[in-house]
Formats: sequence, structure tokens, C-alpha cells
Amino acid sequence: MKRMLIGCVIWMGFLLGGCASSEENLDPSRILYQTLEVDGDYGATRIITDAETSAQLDRATDEVEWEDQPVPIKREPDVKVTFVYTPEDAPERSLDFGIWYEEQMMGGIDPRDSRGELKSDQVTLFQEVFDEYE
Repeated sequence: MKRMLIGCVIWMGFLLGGCASSEENLDPSRILYQTLEVDGDYGATRIITDAETSAQLDRATDEVEWEDQPVPIKREPDVKVTFVYTPEDAPERSLDFGIWYEEQMMGGIDPRDSRGELKSDQVTLFQEVFDEYE
């Protein structure tokens, strides 16, 4: 019984280790986003495929200190962003975020269950990139 338990633990370690290593240091293959228009609706979905820009935005989100607290902002985010990751040996996955410029916050949008505060240079970067691609 003990031998079987140890075997299961080792097997799970290999399984989890393999999954983690396949996505480690992986930049998004593309970033999809929509900006909030003055009429309150979101504009067309735009796509960023430039590897350098994707990596730059990914590094900026890595620097965010996330909390398992709901987003306290009632209004819609200024930008809805989806980072799409395509590892070679695993299924594609995506992470959805909302960015609120004025409140300097980034967080989950569906559900709004986590958040992170942005520094002013991160807000500036996001605004410059998302405005440049419009």
C-alpha cells in the first residue's frame, strides 16, 4: 500500500512537472482586446500578434501583485484583454483580464474574483500599446 502511494506521488510529480515546464517562460502567441468606446459599448476585437509587443505586455502583467479579492469597481473595464498561449505540447489556453486605467487596476472580468494594482508606468504602457493598435 505504501509503495503504491509513493508511486502515485511520483507519477503526479512527473505529470505536474511536465505540464508546468511546457508553459514556463512562454509568451502569448496573440493578444486579443476590445476598448470601451465613449458610447459605452466595446469596439471591434483587435489582435496583437507582434512577438515583441506580446512579450512586453506579458512581462508587465507578470509584475502585477495579484490578490484573491474581488474587483471593487462597478463600471466596465476600459479594456478587455485576452492573452492566448499556445504551447507546443499542450492545448491552447487563454487568460482574460479587464484593465481600469483611472483606478490603476487589472483584474478578472468573468468572474471578477481577483485583482492587482497597476503602477503608473504599467498603465502608460497599456494605454500606449492599445491606443497604437486602434
